[in-house]
Amino acid sequence: MDPKRGGRERSVAEIAAGLARRDHDVTVLCQAGSLDAAGVEVLELGSAGLGRSRQTASFAKAVGQAVRREGFDVVHATLPVPCANVYQPRGGTIPGQMAAKDRLAGPIGRLLRRVARPLNCTRQAARKRERRIAADGGVKCLAVSEMVAEEFAAYYRRRKNVEVIYGGVEVPRIDEATRASWRKELRGRWGAGEGTTVFLTVAQNFLLKGVAELIDAFAEFSGSRPDRPAKLVVAGGDDARAYRRRAATAGVAEHVLFQGQADDVFPLYSAADAIVLLSWQDACSRVVLEAIRWGLPGLTTRFNGAAELLVRGVGIVVGSPRDRSGILAGLDRLADPAMRLRMSDACRAVADLVSLERHLDGLERVYGEVAGR
Repeated sequence: MDPKRGGRERSVAEIAAGLARRDHDVTVLCQAGSLDAAGVEVLELGSAGLGRSRQTASFAKAVGQAVRREGFDVVHATLPVPCANVYQPRGGTIPGQMAAKDRLAGPIGRLLRRVARPLNCTRQAARKRERRIAADGGVKCLAVSEMVAEEFAAYYRRRKNVEVIYGGVEVPRIDEATRASWRKELRGRWGAGEGTTVFLTVAQNFLLKGVAELIDAFAEFSGSRPDRPAKLVVAGGDDARAYRRRAATAGVAEHVLFQGQADDVFPLYSAADAIVLLSWQDACSRVVLEAIRWGLPGLTTRFNGAAELLVRGVGIVVGSPRDRSGILAGLDRLADPAMRLRMSDACRAVADLVSLERHLDGLERVYGEVAGR
């Protein structure tokens, strides 16, 4: 349990703290970790056995024992554990994640993956546990997007007792003067004048979030539109060496900037003009949700559940990370200040739909139904 890793763990931390503020007793069960939030207890269950498969199975068993011992009213799981009565796979279903890796691998890679799939004991065991959960009609299955709800239907034929509650995020209350200060400082550091469009991507897994495809598309955009100067900023803790070489080979090394791990992404959002996330798979990206709440237009793929919100006029959706023509057209639109202004206004109009408080309202309603049964 390390919220600094972002994604699911950061979302769980925000949800746990938010529920505690609403006077619920909250316990987070994890193998190891900590969370500094008033009213939240973290119960470290450890792991036993050699190898990830056995350790994961051991953890699932330990969760079951803790549930029986503690007598919780609701067991809300984000990983497939058999004792859950609310299951919310924040990264999407296991088969959905596998399909994403197949898309990424290409034809030959897909064939090799299918041959090797039975040998992945950890993944197969997780899918078996998830199948058991999906087969139990009494378990409330929560999807963070319509895309994930369709995964339940496609892979498990489960539609009943499945509900979409879009992911919600918390953003700091920052005054306009501070945001302007952040923007001036960072853009100065990046060498980006006010006439330069700054595209930002934030990812912990550069491969899965299409950073290579974005660099290639950005290089083509820069070469074809010299009248629209632009910078691409890549933030995240992944190894950037191969991506730096890719940018250099494409001739845009001085315009593609790698920021490394960003513990606070909101100064970056303030300095950027648009967020671009070419996801191969995202149940409902936090980055896109945060950008919407920050008033920052975005571009993503149809493989990101958050794309369902961008179609409301707050951004652009393309077919896939390989949709070069769609990406180029999207970058061109986002380089237009008037277009960005309209999208920013639309972001603010839908911001409450992806707030943490709205998400907590939905969870409380579901918890009441489950506890009542």
